[in-house]
Amino acid sequence: MDGLNTRKEITISSKEAGRLPFSQGRIKSCIQKIFKLLKRAPLRRPIAVVFFNDEKIKDLNQKYLKRNTPTDVLVFDYRAHGAELAISIDTAKRNAQIYHTSLKKEVMLYIIHGILHLCGYDDTTQKAKRKMFKKQEEIFKKIAKRFS
Repeated sequence: MDGLNTRKEITISSKEAGRLPFSQGRIKSCIQKIFKLLKRAPLRRPIAVVFFNDEKIKDLNQKYLKRNTPTDVLVFDYRAHGAELAISIDTAKRNAQIYHTSLKKEVMLYIIHGILHLCGYDDTTQKAKRKMFKKQEEIFKKIAKRFS
């Protein structure tokens, strides 16, 4: 059971966020591994991971969720037309300092979190949030070596 048909179906963009601390190929490889670990049916639609600065992610958060604050990751599921993970590199940098972790780990957690949302996981209740974060950590531990 593979996650995506080809690496071409995954696009990475970071125009507003600047240079990323890891390669696009590594991100794509990890996304494929995440879907495989989740034992999901093949995702036969494109997925985009777009890195933004806090200003742009705040605008998106306000526009779509009516929250006037930056956030770590937003997920847009366009169903048959694909999906998009919008990630704030500024928030990732800030949280990496706060939690004494690496920027790579923080970004990978955001990617895992976004994919879990695409696979039906929810974090609107405390119980669902605990379940989602447990799965997020479980997946991260399995792919951490690939991403370091």
